[in-house]
Amino acid sequence: MSIELELSSDRKLLQVLSGFNEENARKACVMAGKRAATAARAAGSRQIRSIYTMKAADVKAKARIKGTGDGAVIEIKGATEPVTKYRAAKRKSGIFVSVKRGGMKKVERSFAIGTRFVARVGRERFPIKGLYGPSVPQLYGNPDVMQTMEERGSEVFDERLEHEIEYRLGKA
Repeated sequence: MSIELELSSDRKLLQVLSGFNEENARKACVMAGKRAATAARAAGSRQIRSIYTMKAADVKAKARIKGTGDGAVIEIKGATEPVTKYRAAKRKSGIFVSVKRGGMKKVERSFAIGTRFVARVGRERFPIKGLYGPSVPQLYGNPDVMQTMEERGSEVFDERLEHEIEYRLGKA
């Protein structure tokens, strides 16, 4: 990143800029990066919830922001989620599930065991398998979600970097 300045011989301005050293520039970039990561995660969560039926708390719990020496990283971890984390309902004729927004579809040969939803694998009575939807990292991997996160993150980074620089110049 390069910054180009053209200065007139204003002594006060030169004095203020002399206090803005490399350490202040690094701190400004780190703080702007952390805020941009938070905004990108929020935008990604909103976009995911507009496509899929998962709750915001379940999405945000799997995406953590970790501070690094020079900014922040959004770390998204998690296995496949049970359909109960999405929109699922138990009815007389079986289990109905909606992973994406829209109508619910019946899962063939499905039933509930307590609070778990399962389905028979073949024509026989056993084996049975649990009903699972995609993992949260897969949801964040959607190209629309990635694009939204990237746009919002860069927008907030630019705004916050300008703010952090002004703040540190005012402090000097």
